[in-house]
Amino acid sequence: MRKVDFFRNIGKAFDHKGIGRRLLLYIILFSSLVTLLATAVQLYTDYQRDIGQIKGRLNDIQSSHLSAISASLWNLDVDQLYIQIEGVRHLPDVDAVAVYEVSNNVINPLVVESGDFRDANAIVREYSIVNPDSSTGQVIGVLKVQASLREVYARLRDKAVVILLSQGIKTFLVSLFILFMFYRLVTVHLQAIAEHLGRYKIVEPAPRLALKREETSHKDELDQVVEAFNHLTDNLVNAYDSLQSINIALANDVAARKHAEAEVTRLNRELEARVTRRTAELEAANRELGSFCFSVSHDLRAPLRRIEGLKKVLEERLGSELSARSKHFLDRIADESHSMSEMIDSFLQLSKATQSEMQVANINVSTIVEKILNEMKAQEPERTVTLKIQADVYAEVDQRIITMLFSNLLSNAWKYTSKREHAEIEFGAYTEDSGQHIYFVKDNGSGFDMKYANRLFSPFTRLHHQDEFEGVGIGLATVQRIVARHGGHVWAEASPDDGAAFFFTLWEQHSHKMSQSISGLPKVNEPVDS
Repeated sequence: MRKVDFFRNIGKAFDHKGIGRRLLLYIILFSSLVTLLATAVQLYTDYQRDIGQIKGRLNDIQSSHLSAISASLWNLDVDQLYIQIEGVRHLPDVDAVAVYEVSNNVINPLVVESGDFRDANAIVREYSIVNPDSSTGQVIGVLKVQASLREVYARLRDKAVVILLSQGIKTFLVSLFILFMFYRLVTVHLQAIAEHLGRYKIVEPAPRLALKREETSHKDELDQVVEAFNHLTDNLVNAYDSLQSINIALANDVAARKHAEAEVTRLNRELEARVTRRTAELEAANRELGSFCFSVSHDLRAPLRRIEGLKKVLEERLGSELSARSKHFLDRIADESHSMSEMIDSFLQLSKATQSEMQVANINVSTIVEKILNEMKAQEPERTVTLKIQADVYAEVDQRIITMLFSNLLSNAWKYTSKREHAEIEFGAYTEDSGQHIYFVKDNGSGFDMKYANRLFSPFTRLHHQDEFEGVGIGLATVQRIVARHGGHVWAEASPDDGAAFFFTLWEQHSHKMSQSISGLPKVNEPVDS
């Protein structure tokens, strides 16, 4: 029964198209190669041994037979020579022997032969036959002996056949035994592992992998594979459980996000509705504010005109009767009326800067600045003012209100440098590393204290006394609103009696506070003196 199981297992191992068949093939090939090499070495050793034996026998012929042959040849005893060469011929592997007489005085020298010298696979030796009675070593003949190698080759061939057959059978039987043992010890368990892996499902964990084999005190490679697989399955189960928990958390998070997105969408709709409503309310308020400003300015001008008319009536009727004090009061009334009129004009200008519709285009603002400064210079040709205008500075602006912006900035620069013997006014632009363009107007006028800079752009705010410089304090407020409408912001840097510089941006890329020193400003182009 065990023999039947053995051969059945051998058949299963051999029929298996996997490791078993390849293992058998590799064992047979390697064993055959080793057998061939060992056989070749053994045959070569035997061949050298046989050749050595033949050469030894040939050497013995010279010592044991040559003297007798020499005596028979000297006595021309032909019968004895035949007997002697036949004795040599009967030596192992010797198949031909001949004696040739050597003499210059003999016409037909003696020749005694036994055997055929035409064999190619042979060792041929020739020995000189010396006159036994001569002390001079006179050669009287030659002994020729041929030892055939046919028997040597035949013995080697038979031995090779025996070795190859015996080794081949042994190799095949050993290979079958190794294949059987490999099948029993490895292949069967590999098949069991493969079947277990094929049935394994992570959602329905199977029992732990265990091989049907005898337990040993030392764990081999298969035991390590089983332990590694069981450890892997434990990790997979833990990872699967963690993944399930994460998926549940993600699902809850997705649901919460969807709820939040829906809430954000609802809030956005409400915000858009509020913005639309507030925008409409703001537009209506702006229209009402524009109408109010126009109405207020119109209503305020009428009392001013009446005050001016009453002043003229008093001057005409009283004339010389007016005292110096009364004339002073009338002049004060006229000055205040004029200031009130300028304030109304400025108020209207501020209203236009914040409410009029914008038409933005790419404008060369350098030409606007140059035009405004040339007009101021024409009005006061007696002043010495150095104008530095950077050429070809372009900006995306509304030309009408940007002209208003530069009129206010340049008017301030012109006004606050009026007490300088050599006044300087400069306009230019530069670009920061971030790509933001900065525009500036600076002068060397009276300047101001930076601690009051936070009030600089408030309407009707002045940092100088009316007796020093005229104005109502609405120009910088107008500048601030124009810059804001162009998506930028404006700031100033100055010091008392050391000039002032006003910087502003348009369509800012970011909203951080920019602060750049007046001195050493990087320029896009060199300023052009005008």
